[in-house]
Amino acid sequence: MSPLWLLLQATVTVAQQTYSEMSTIDLFGNKNPIFNYMPNPGHVDPSLLDQREKYMDLREEEGWWHLFPYGPLYNDANLLSKPHHDRQIDFDFDFPFYGFRFNYTMIYPNGMLAFSDPEFIQPPYTFPNPRWPEQKDASFIAAFYADQIFQFVGERGISNVWYRIIFRPRAFETFDEWGSPLMNDGNQYNSMFETARDRYEKKMWGRVEDTYLLDNITMAIREGIIGANGFRADYAVIVTWERMAYGGAPKVTQVNRYEEAKRWTNTYQVVLATDEIRSYVMFNYAHINWTSSNTAGALQGRGGLQSAIAGFNGGNGTGWTPLPYSGEGRVIKLKEFSNVGVPGRWLFRVDEEIIRGGCSNESIGYLTTAPIAATMIGGVYVNVSGPCLRGGDVVKVIFDEYQVDCVRLNMHRAQCVLPVNRMYKTGLVNVKMSRDGGQSYPYVGTFYLLQPALASPAIKLIDNPREPHNNWRSANATRLRLEWAPYNLTNDINAMVDIKLMGYWEDTDDHVFEEIGTIAERTSNDGSYEFDPRTLARTTMLFDSWRRYSFGGVRISISDTDETTGVFWSKLTPFGWYFRDVWEYEYGRDWALELCQDWFDYDGKRVNFAMDLEPFLPCPCTFDQALLDLGRYMPLFGCDRDGDASCEYNKGAQHCVMSVAATWTGAGQVCCYDFEGWLMHSDDYENAAHLRFFSPGTAMRAHPMGSFPFKRPPYVPSLSNFHTDIMAYEKCCKWAGACEFYFWRRQTSGCQEYIPPVAGIAYGDPHFVTYDGTRYTFQGKGYYILSMSKDPRHDFHVQIRMEQPPRTDWNQEVHASVITGVAARENQSDIVQVFARKEFRRWRYRMDVVVNGHYRFFDTPELKMQRFKGVTIRSPERNHNQSEIHVMFDSGAGIRVAEAHGVLSVMTLLPPDFNETYAYYRGAYYPGNEYDEEGRRSTVQEEFINRITQPTLQYVGGGQRYVTVGLLGTFNGNPLDDLMSPDGHITIVNHPPTEQDNINAYKFGSRWRVDGSRHKSLFQDDIKPIYNPLQFGDDRRYNPVHDPYRLQYNASLVFTLDEVRVACQNVYECEYDYFLTGRREIAMNTLEVQSKLIELKQKGTHRIQSCGALLVAPGAVKYPPGNNYLDGVTVTFTCKPEYFIHGTPQRTCVNGSWTPGWHVWCRYRSVEIGLKWMTGILSSVAILLFIAAIFFGCYLRRIALHPETGITFRKQEPSYIPSTSSSSYLVKEPPRSPSVTSLQGKAKQKQTPHAGSSILRPARSPFRAYETSA
Repeated sequence: MSPLWLLLQATVTVAQQTYSEMSTIDLFGNKNPIFNYMPNPGHVDPSLLDQREKYMDLREEEGWWHLFPYGPLYNDANLLSKPHHDRQIDFDFDFPFYGFRFNYTMIYPNGMLAFSDPEFIQPPYTFPNPRWPEQKDASFIAAFYADQIFQFVGERGISNVWYRIIFRPRAFETFDEWGSPLMNDGNQYNSMFETARDRYEKKMWGRVEDTYLLDNITMAIREGIIGANGFRADYAVIVTWERMAYGGAPKVTQVNRYEEAKRWTNTYQVVLATDEIRSYVMFNYAHINWTSSNTAGALQGRGGLQSAIAGFNGGNGTGWTPLPYSGEGRVIKLKEFSNVGVPGRWLFRVDEEIIRGGCSNESIGYLTTAPIAATMIGGVYVNVSGPCLRGGDVVKVIFDEYQVDCVRLNMHRAQCVLPVNRMYKTGLVNVKMSRDGGQSYPYVGTFYLLQPALASPAIKLIDNPREPHNNWRSANATRLRLEWAPYNLTNDINAMVDIKLMGYWEDTDDHVFEEIGTIAERTSNDGSYEFDPRTLARTTMLFDSWRRYSFGGVRISISDTDETTGVFWSKLTPFGWYFRDVWEYEYGRDWALELCQDWFDYDGKRVNFAMDLEPFLPCPCTFDQALLDLGRYMPLFGCDRDGDASCEYNKGAQHCVMSVAATWTGAGQVCCYDFEGWLMHSDDYENAAHLRFFSPGTAMRAHPMGSFPFKRPPYVPSLSNFHTDIMAYEKCCKWAGACEFYFWRRQTSGCQEYIPPVAGIAYGDPHFVTYDGTRYTFQGKGYYILSMSKDPRHDFHVQIRMEQPPRTDWNQEVHASVITGVAARENQSDIVQVFARKEFRRWRYRMDVVVNGHYRFFDTPELKMQRFKGVTIRSPERNHNQSEIHVMFDSGAGIRVAEAHGVLSVMTLLPPDFNETYAYYRGAYYPGNEYDEEGRRSTVQEEFINRITQPTLQYVGGGQRYVTVGLLGTFNGNPLDDLMSPDGHITIVNHPPTEQDNINAYKFGSRWRVDGSRHKSLFQDDIKPIYNPLQFGDDRRYNPVHDPYRLQYNASLVFTLDEVRVACQNVYECEYDYFLTGRREIAMNTLEVQSKLIELKQKGTHRIQSCGALLVAPGAVKYPPGNNYLDGVTVTFTCKPEYFIHGTPQRTCVNGSWTPGWHVWCRYRSVEIGLKWMTGILSSVAILLFIAAIFFGCYLRRIALHPETGITFRKQEPSYIPSTSSSSYLVKEPPRSPSVTSLQGKAKQKQTPHAGSSILRPARSPFRAYETSA
């Protein structure tokens, strides 16, 4: 007979226990009698209890079904039943916690999982430990932290601490969680791994493979906390403290008091679940019968100085997050309440921040959204969680200023649909939640609205790479395909969907986004659809939509539903394939050219935005300048050498930049650079075939990111830009092949007016390079002003946090400091703080970015660039560990922060208007100062320093001037006054510095310390320190070393001076950091950063004169190729072989002007030859005509001068033969009297022949011929 049967038989024979007393709640909620525990162990053989533990589910005895399975039946291991006995278990995977990453934990009987050795002290406890770092501040998870002991009944122990690690056997999986096959042949390799009994039978005590259990944990997490729908637990750790007694509890010696003993014990469980990226912790409380121990001053488990605590401690001063009732006598309520709707269960996300799951019963609080960001177009499902929702609650949520009705899903979650076609703005917006139908909104939060161009589309528009015409941008497509995730839209497998076209159009004062056509109606939701655009029915086309709409997006929605259901959107795409037939019918075969010309005419009537754009945002002349000027320019979406470098609209460019801010008209600047680093000009465009490898950047009427006020054209993010600029390129360049129309309206801005920014650098241990080029070292500790500017337009502050780094490898304290934090603000913008993470918190993110007290992360493509009030923050696209952050203010000031080995390097860039001389009008002259044409000082007066008065920094020459000052120096082009303290004292240092130079620099820098009296600290107190706070704020024992070479003898056992100099290549800053920190990696990073940033500063801040682009006429060839429009460059023009050149073939740029010459243009040789022949013929004819004209003119003049000759034309008399022996002499006729002349005239009138007569009468000549004899 089996031991199990003996156990059941012995249980049934117990007469004292009734069936109802032994009833419990099973897994399905049914109350059934179960005979699986002994009410009186004294009447049972102890061996049967061992059988019970081995073959029974220990949850059945008390009905603890909200606990996950535990005990020997599930291969749990057990701690030894000894006081203060703990055990370390290795995970074989990484568990992220509070930003750290652990592959082990230590299990303590005192209700705690620790990741470092805690220091047990007498209660009451305070976390984080206020005496850290003098005392330990351990990192731990406390389920019920109090002094606890193992309880015994007689000699039989009834307390246990069970634990096991659960793995998901990836090698065996052939189907994902939705049932889709992972391999084509699911049984191809399984035979190598399967066992005869079970595919998941790999187990040992404390370690098992159990996919089913991990799936149950996953579902519990997904249901309990929003934002976990994409999470799947690949690993889990389950630790169960069963029937633990309070410290000091008496031992039960009578075996018949088992029931009484177990009723005064606590049972609870902790579940750790992770996929090695996201981590969740679940607390399951079964019985809580005592709250404190005797060591805390309690009596019989209650009262005392402090009750048990429950929560999370990050360790090393990071932070402490308690559970409700932690440390209070009410901690017993943890088993009665919950934040996920299951009594006794509490759920949290713990990988980066401690995020509470479920809901709260507080009257006011914060709400959480999932997702945290979505496209501004709307229609996306958004789950909200905050207050606990009852069955009759009416949930309403306000996004920005638009209210939506939400559906209650369960007690801790409601589902909303983001307003469609209403929120035309980007950035953080406020979210408010009401559960009383909109009467009050006590729960608030934030939500980030994405511009459509950056949001990840739920619908993928698939282009066929084998058939280039079958792409969504083509107007000649014959087969198009789109795909989507069907189960993300609805879980109903029988649901039908509609696929619609949504078109966008705008005018100068209005914009419309509406449905204009249908691709398919009531089609199956199978995740893909393919169609021929030529066969689409046009019956559903919006009337006259072809006149206004040319682009938009594809929308998929569930059929026969209203706006309360979510929809899917595609990216913006042209609709040429949809309207082509209509356009061709209405406009004829040249429909594309007609569309282009219509845009050309309409755009020409609008405001000339280039007049406001080019003077204030000219293009940088070179690629190096564009890379440096990160305050005014940022990489263009889709053409970024450090990200998406496809450059679909800018072929031939290696990198494009766009202006961060828009002009008041909403315009934006785009500048592209070829692979030689030259600015690409639209004037170099030749023909449509040229676009395959040459498509320059152009100014845009509408900024791609939009601008304030956002909600009206042309300020609508993405949509306005696509309508006014992108579609113009598609119509003219791609469809019509007449890109000259586009480039006539969208020319590339030149760089003649471009003035590069000035750069100041702080890096290493730390070293400073001022705006005007002065280099020095300053070993401060605390908060300091890196740079500040105060004028009517700029109230700009950048502060840094400096503290001592960790000890050297030989455990010596470092008498130096490093930069570990940066805070910045301009005018009324949001405060941005950037911190270097601790040594063991850099596995995922290297820096923390805090905006107005809220942590922001830049690890997803759609959130790589985020806009806030007055400031834009971005991380390079290929930077996945958040080790580089660019902060860009609306004024054009920029900050580049990079992290390496816990040390920050900071580069601050200021545009020219931060120069102190720009307080005056540009080009003006003031007494005692001279300015160039750009408003900068051209000479440095020797008495400059003497003209400073304290403390307002006023100058005698021209009244008050506002300056940019701080540790990065005074920005005015004069290095002599760089190290000027707030009181006007100026320090001069040399480089390489002497020890005295470093001492002087230390005195100068100390005066820029933020002490709260002059300048308010931008750093917030709730952001915890990076390192030991004593190394940050305690100056009593801090004596910085100003001569690093004195330390070489202390480090001689680790490295030698020669090794340092070889590694550092005789660079002073590198050697300085090597000796002071004792860490080679910091020194090498200093060497790398100095070389990179100083080179970038030198190349990017050098102003280059440009003469502007020379128009390249059709057929002309410019040599050498690229941007040859800079000072000193000679441009040579030739023509293609079939052309003939005209104009000046060579031009040279000299001092910003081209040498004199004629514009070069080319003509076909056949036309040229024909024109030459024609010219020759016409020239000959012209010469003959000219000679004849001269002769005829002279003849007429002769007649006009001598009308009295009376010469007439008459027929020659045949009988007249001149005599050969005589000669004729011309004798002038004597003058006649007026009477004779008048008589002759009357006689001629009488002799005038009638009409039709052909008699010719020559005019009279004033000379007569007389014959004479020889």
